[in-house]
Amino acid sequence: MKAVKKNRKKTGIWIIVWILVILGIAGGILIKLGFYQKAMDQFMSNREANRLISYLGINDYEYTDRLGSNFTVKQARQLLKQADVETSRIGVSLEHRPGFMPVTVRQFEKIYESLITELELDRLSNENLYIYDIDNAVNKVIDGVAYEVISTNNGDYYMQKDYGLDNAYVGKVVHVYVSNNEIILCQGESKDSVLVKNAYFSKITESDGKKALLVYVSGKAKKLPVEESVAKTIKGEKYLCDIALSNKGVESVTDHTAELVEAKVTACADGVVTIEGQKDPVYLSDAFNVYKVNGAFKATQSAGTLIGYDKISLYIKDNMLEAALITDDIYAKDIRVLISNTDYSNYYHDEVTVTSDTDYTISYGKQVEEHTAGDKVSFRNGSEQLQNGAAKITSKAEEGKITITSIKRQSGNPSYRGTLELSRDDKGVLVVNELPVEEYLYGVVPSEMPVTYEKEALKAQAICARAYAYRQMESDTYAKYGAHLDDSISSQVYNNVEEDERAIYAVDDTYGVVPCYNNNVIEAFFFSTSCGTTSNNSAVWGGNQEPYLLDTMETELNDMANLDNEDSFRNFIDGKLGTGFIEEEEPFFRWSVGFTKERMTEAVNQHLYDRIKAMPENILAMNAKGEYEKKEISTVGDVDSIEVTKRGASGIVEEMVIKGSAETILVKGQSNARALLCPEQVEIRKQDGSTVSGWTTLPSAYFYIDSKNGFSIKGGGFGHGVGMSQNGANDMAKLGYTASDIILHYYTSVELKDMYEMMGK
Repeated sequence: MKAVKKNRKKTGIWIIVWILVILGIAGGILIKLGFYQKAMDQFMSNREANRLISYLGINDYEYTDRLGSNFTVKQARQLLKQADVETSRIGVSLEHRPGFMPVTVRQFEKIYESLITELELDRLSNENLYIYDIDNAVNKVIDGVAYEVISTNNGDYYMQKDYGLDNAYVGKVVHVYVSNNEIILCQGESKDSVLVKNAYFSKITESDGKKALLVYVSGKAKKLPVEESVAKTIKGEKYLCDIALSNKGVESVTDHTAELVEAKVTACADGVVTIEGQKDPVYLSDAFNVYKVNGAFKATQSAGTLIGYDKISLYIKDNMLEAALITDDIYAKDIRVLISNTDYSNYYHDEVTVTSDTDYTISYGKQVEEHTAGDKVSFRNGSEQLQNGAAKITSKAEEGKITITSIKRQSGNPSYRGTLELSRDDKGVLVVNELPVEEYLYGVVPSEMPVTYEKEALKAQAICARAYAYRQMESDTYAKYGAHLDDSISSQVYNNVEEDERAIYAVDDTYGVVPCYNNNVIEAFFFSTSCGTTSNNSAVWGGNQEPYLLDTMETELNDMANLDNEDSFRNFIDGKLGTGFIEEEEPFFRWSVGFTKERMTEAVNQHLYDRIKAMPENILAMNAKGEYEKKEISTVGDVDSIEVTKRGASGIVEEMVIKGSAETILVKGQSNARALLCPEQVEIRKQDGSTVSGWTTLPSAYFYIDSKNGFSIKGGGFGHGVGMSQNGANDMAKLGYTASDIILHYYTSVELKDMYEMMGK
């Protein structure tokens, strides 16, 4: 019995020994295979691996996850095969490893970096970035994915919130993979330093006994930590410099060596900057920045924002514009308007003929021509005055105007305050009118709103127009033409109707007033006539919704009444939801149009190609699977039915489906809906019984459709429906509301401020 127990004991010991031996061998194998790593080297998850692989553009790669949540050797081999990359070129051995084994994070990163190199992917880069700060709040949502903002030495980046950087990386240089403006992967801290070129150094500050530099970089003010030894090397303040940054903060500050030139920028296009009085242009540096240090500090990388300033500080080195400084005593007092031809179809003029009812001058280069009142002068591309830069035409009288007789407007040949600047281009002569903002508004208000409207309505229009002008002066949309905006409906109509005393009063009485939200001038959109509601901007044009442009009901009830529901909207348009709307007596408050299926087919097919060409992502064709996709089509065949499939909260059409004998299409956007459903020469009947015809678009996208015995469309309002209704403003003014009341009614939670104080004037 004792012998049996003794043998059992020996057997147990030997079992334990053999188990240990086996485990040791297995552990050795795992170590040899490279899969047993330190705790810090974790396995790569399938979720993260497939997210990163999606940026490589390998369309044939198929997601597989047979063993759980880890990315495996088999998947790595599959990925390399479909990318046509040899395993021997990736720096990780995969040949003799079991396919089911998981790949570590470090190994995947080596594979990933090798793929980027082998595939020569320009859209992916490996960079070192200094992290200024991290906004962990959700700042952007794309396809349901939340992103946070990472502020760096190279500007702002987005990063998926689930994979975002934490605050431990703030004030550090990190090694990252970048796709466009998105950080897709952080590999940790880097020992390298980064150079911030053309930064604006303000001063040295001190907080909690530690020194920091107050520096303007990436359009923002930043406090960057600096060692005492480095701080002692900095002399002076408020100047342009280059700053080296590392994990310790500021390593060095180097004064900029560019030449300082006081000049005026007249145009900027494709990295080329034209300077007044200088024949040869200069070119934009890759590190170019504009620093506005008068009033509220602003910074941008757009040289187009310099247009309109008298003389600003330009830092030029080797014919490269490194930076620009807008100082305390400089402001953009004038606006520059690009003048279109007679029918607003082109900015380039074959010939420009000018005259004036006062004496005037034409200056070009160092020459000045004197002309008496009534003299006519014509300019073409070959004109001597345009061969060495722009020609300026200016009245010698303070209130004098220059008339362009070669173009016509509603009021005849237009006359312009300020200066006309003519320049040659291969396509023709460009004309820019430079004048004070308030005088520009003298020509906008009567062109955008009838001067017979109530004074308070005209004042509200002036406030909206001024806000638009301000925002355009801050942009670079027309910089290549040397302008801030144009004179057509693409911006806001200018000088189509001649100036009027009532309009001038409206401008003067609201001098400088603009609506602001969070201290920023708003997008003060306006339109003709409301149907009883206004829409938020996102429902009409997409993009992020502005908090001051909301869906509202234009009645005392202020209840949207579920207008995104088809039945509710029909009842609303048919007048079954009550009365008391501000504009219910306006002719376009309700309208209707009817036509045969043949005319509807004609309308849809007539406009289809142009709409697809303009917005291919917003007109999709159904495929064999019943899914909608981009497709080049020229006809839907005979139109069988039209159905509104999505409305905004205000009732506006956001999506509709048109079924034809050849194609079924999904139409997105109010502008497409209005254009496709409007045959030329059809009569649109307003609620007062009057009609209009010859339109190429329906009055609005607030409509419903019946398709019995042809097509009948009934709708309301005129225009896109965002912001201020002009007729609504006039009707409110008749009821005793002031311009301020009107603005605060149409733009939610805004404040009225002085534009010129904001500009630093």
